[in-house]
Amino acid sequence: MIHPKCLAITVAALTMSAPPLLAQPQSKIQVAIDVQGVGPAASDAAATLLGDIRKGLEASSDIQVITRADARRVVRVIVSAAGNVYGASLLVTERYDRETLMVLGIEDDDLAGRMMRLQIVNEHQGFAGADLADIGRRIVATLNDGVFAALRSIGKP
Repeated sequence: MIHPKCLAITVAALTMSAPPLLAQPQSKIQVAIDVQGVGPAASDAAATLLGDIRKGLEASSDIQVITRADARRVVRVIVSAAGNVYGASLLVTERYDRETLMVLGIEDDDLAGRMMRLQIVNEHQGFAGADLADIGRRIVATLNDGVFAALRSIGKP
C-alpha cells in the first residue's frame, strides 16, 4: 500500500514536471475575395477595391484570405463606375459542408454531392460613393458586423 503522503508528493512532482498544455490555436474564418469591374472605367477601381478589402480583412486576427479554389466562403464584389461615382454590390456565398447536410437529414451521397456544389447567399449589400477607399472600409465593416460576427458567435470558422 502506498502511503498517502508519498502519493501526494508523486502526483505533485509529476504535475509540475509535465509540459503545460498547449492552447488550441484559434480557428480562423477563411474567405476568398473576388472583385470584378463592369466596364472599362471600373477595371482599375476593382483592383483598388480588391486591395482595400483584402487589407481590411487581413487586419483581423481571426480572418484568413485564401485562394478561391480552397474557399468555402467567397466575398464577391461587382464594381461599376459612372464618372466619379462608384457602385459596388457585395455578395457573400458559402458552400454546404457534409456535416451540415447530415444535420439536415441528407444522407444520400449523390444528392449531398450536388448540394455541396451549390452556393448559399449569406449577405447581399449595395454601396455607392465617390471615394473607393471609403467604400472598401464600409464593405469590411459590413462583413465584420454581419456575416463574420454571426460566425464568431456560433464558433464556426
